[in-house]
Amino acid sequence: MKHDPRTDAGLDLTLSEISALTTRATRGAGRSWGEAEEAAEAACWLARAGLDWAGALLEVLQPPEAGADCALRTGIALADAAALPGPLVNTPLRVNSPCFLLPFAARMADQTGQRIRLTAAETRVVLAPGACPLIASPGRMSGPAQVTLAPDQQDQPPSPDWPQTHRGTVIAAKYARLTQLMMAFTVPTSAHSHAGAGAQGDDND
Repeated sequence: MKHDPRTDAGLDLTLSEISALTTRATRGAGRSWGEAEEAAEAACWLARAGLDWAGALLEVLQPPEAGADCALRTGIALADAAALPGPLVNTPLRVNSPCFLLPFAARMADQTGQRIRLTAAETRVVLAPGACPLIASPGRMSGPAQVTLAPDQQDQPPSPDWPQTHRGTVIAAKYARLTQLMMAFTVPTSAHSHAGAGAQGDDND
């Protein structure tokens, strides 16, 4: 699907488009292939939950401010550690995009089989295994911010069902910024690449 950020006030992308755009933008920001694949999976998770996947991604691709860690790298490390034996303890963190930690906290919930509570300033989100996030206390989810991850033992209402959608929206300005990052990963054309393009001989029978 072709989008024109100069004319579209808001864009509606499929999860496949979000994944492809995120992968290339993350690579364009200088991250590894492994991080790009993790970022794409996280962005699709956020889009399915109806959250600002593009804003969180743009935050996480910026160099963290002093005293803050990259939410993408932190999330990958936390999700990997959750697969190891041992109880989950309160984990205080300071990251550049608390919203981007949510997919990894959800993976921790899946791996441990218990609900995880993520707290960032006035915001509290509960993540149950396999469930859509329950935003128990709405608030600002952009960073940098102090974040705490802990098992959730409190009585909570049932987690909402996942929205029946496989798409996500993004405003044009954020789409344009992600496209700029994506283009940094695109190999420019050259005389050598043009020389090998098209038919190289006479194909007449």
